[in-house]
Amino acid sequence: MAGKDLLRKLDLHALRCLCVLIDESHVSRAADQLGISQPAMSATLAQLREVFQDPLLVRTAKGMAPTLNAVRIAASARAALELMEDSFALTREFDPAMADRTFHLSATESVGFMLMPRLTQALERLAPNLRLSISPSEPARLREQLEEGEADLVVAYQPHAPEALYTATLYQQELRVVAAKSHPRIQGVVTAEQYLEERHVHYKPQHGQSSIERQVDEAFAAHGRTRRIGVTVPSALASAPIVAASSHIATLTRAVAEHAARADALQVLEPPFALGAVRVAMFWHERTHASSAHVWLRQVIRELFHGD
Repeated sequence: MAGKDLLRKLDLHALRCLCVLIDESHVSRAADQLGISQPAMSATLAQLREVFQDPLLVRTAKGMAPTLNAVRIAASARAALELMEDSFALTREFDPAMADRTFHLSATESVGFMLMPRLTQALERLAPNLRLSISPSEPARLREQLEEGEADLVVAYQPHAPEALYTATLYQQELRVVAAKSHPRIQGVVTAEQYLEERHVHYKPQHGQSSIERQVDEAFAAHGRTRRIGVTVPSALASAPIVAASSHIATLTRAVAEHAARADALQVLEPPFALGAVRVAMFWHERTHASSAHVWLRQVIRELFHGD
């Protein structure tokens, strides 16, 4: 069936039913969630199966489960419903206490580690029906993530905003060196020669390069040196326990370093020479710029960092 013919057979109610059916994988629970009868939901499911020429939900040993097509279709339906919600939001004030929607955020790991507990706590109080979906930030694809709707908002260490994106600095984060409390050579202060000679734990994300690691490499290059990498890890948060258990050192943001030191036997030390601070910022696209819902979310995040 052609795309236009499919659209003629669907309405917003059917799309909402589809999303809830896939989420619940149960006709009765989906009906209860939307406040309609079970026979009405069954009739809508039959209509959706006819339109998409797919069973959508199939019986398994563990109950009903969505087909792969159903998962893809539901993802597109959610995106369409949220775009329409954003369009309606342009003409009315956003009410967080009544809002029932999902915000898609992308964040670097250490930023997410520090932000998400605070943001979840704030949303639980201000907007109890809102949901957050968090994905890893990909510096090389930042603009693409926002343009294509993979993310509504990116929060990351990024020195500059790609062209055609909006940005707001949340704070400047200083860098710190961490070393084990039992380190055989470093106690209380790390000298320039120690920093240049000791082996480092190096964070290498799956996509692109860490802004922090880039700044450290640039500082080494300015001294005509190359870092001695002892361990490369795919997670920034994995650095601290490795450092605590070895004579390696690592360079982390102050907030992450101080948080890690409360759990691990670490010294948090001033770098021996200027490494510069990293900029923690929000980035967003024109498609969400004027949405009252997204304006509200961005303001909540700004207030979380106020005074940091």
